[in-house]
Order: sequence, then structure tokens, then C-alpha cells
Amino acid sequence: MLKVMPMKNLSYLFVLVLSLVTVPLVHAGEANGYAADYGMLLSKYVQEGEKQGIKAMLVDYASWGKDPLHKMTLEALQQINPESLSGKEKMAFWINAYNLLTIDLIIKTRETESIRNQGSLFKNVWKSHDWEINGKRYTLDEIEHQILRPMGDPRIHVAINCASLSCPDLRAEPYTAEKLETQLDEQTTLFLTNKTKGVSVTNSGLKISEIFKWFAEDFGGEKGVEKFIHRHLPQTSDKKTDDYFDYNWSLNSQ
Repeated sequence: MLKVMPMKNLSYLFVLVLSLVTVPLVHAGEANGYAADYGMLLSKYVQEGEKQGIKAMLVDYASWGKDPLHKMTLEALQQINPESLSGKEKMAFWINAYNLLTIDLIIKTRETESIRNQGSLFKNVWKSHDWEINGKRYTLDEIEHQILRPMGDPRIHVAINCASLSCPDLRAEPYTAEKLETQLDEQTTLFLTNKTKGVSVTNSGLKISEIFKWFAEDFGGEKGVEKFIHRHLPQTSDKKTDDYFDYNWSLNSQ
């Protein structure tokens, strides 16, 4: 015999189903809104320049830190539930989060020389500072090595910025799920064609960023690194890695 569910139970069921359907959408919307505010800050305080002989996107940390929008954007980030995100949206969120939190670190510590100064004898800077996001605390080290790298796309290494001159440049716009593939390819090309820190063709071969040494396994080993470079810079297809740039950890400040 078919039993009719009481109206009270039906009401509870309706609310439960509605919450399951709408919560991820709300969180996705919050992520997009936060990225828009972050984009406004990037457009105002990041510009192309050259410092110590290295071409880079330089940041006006002093002005950024005084802008009330920074605190608002950071607070909006911290309220987002990353677990509600997936795929490209998740990757874009965490790249943006890493870069914004790095900027926040420089601002709140008032560092003017090098991000590495903010570490200690026992922990490097990427493990020494953490931030709360949706009730859970994250360090930059955790975001990079436990969240982004396991996603399996080596291009994240040209997207995250460690506030240093030799780092791949901070993009002057936020990463978004809709444009992520194009943005990552553009960042790759920009970094590899930067002869002051990415790749330089010499008489004896290729002089490349130490990033490709530190994270060679993410590219499939040393041969994988060369294949990656050759794919994006076909004109270097007959060249082998011969040397590495000395990594300049000076702050990428204006």
C-alpha cells in the first residue's frame, strides 16, 4: 500500500534538496566575485618593468596595501568553500589564492628586500605563514605542493608568483575557469620568451630558469623539460639545456 509522506517531511526534503543544488552555485558565484575584485587590484598596482636587469611585472605593494579593497578581497577569499569547486574552476581559484596570499604576506610583513627574509631558521617562508580559508588554515607550501602540483599540469609553475624577480610573472588579471587554458599557454610563452629569466639561446645551447631544475619531475624529467620548451619554442628544437640562470630572490616591487 502506498503511503503518503506528511507535508512536514516533504518540506524538510524540499529544503534539503534545494540546499544541495544551490550551495555549490552560490560558492561558485562568490569565487567569481572575489576574482573580479582581485582583478581590479591587479590592474591598478601591477605593471611591466625592469629591475636589476630582469624584465618582470612589478608590484606597487605599498599602494596595494593601503587600498581598502585589499582587505575586502582577502576576506571574500577566506569565506569561499574550495571543496565546492572542481576542475578548471578549482585550479584557477587556488592559483589566484596563492598569488593573493603571497601579496598579503609582503604587505603585512612590510618586506622590502626579499620574501625569503620572512622565513626562520626552522621553517622557510612558505611554511611559516598561514591563512584561514573556509575554516581551514593553509600555508603557501601546502597550496603549491599538496593542492596545485597534484593536479598534474606543470604550467602551474609559470602561473604562481613568489614575489621575486626571477619568478614567472604575476599576471595582471585573475585566472578564470573560462580562460584558464589560454591564460596558462600565454603565461608559458611569456616566461619562456623572457631572455632575462626564462629561456635564453646561447652558442652552446639553452640557458633556462632553475624552476625547470627544481620541478623537473613535474615536466617528466630533464628530457621532459626540453620537450616542453621545444613544444612552446619550436625554434629551439635543436638545442639542449646547457646552463641555468642564477635565481634572483629580490622583491618584485616597483
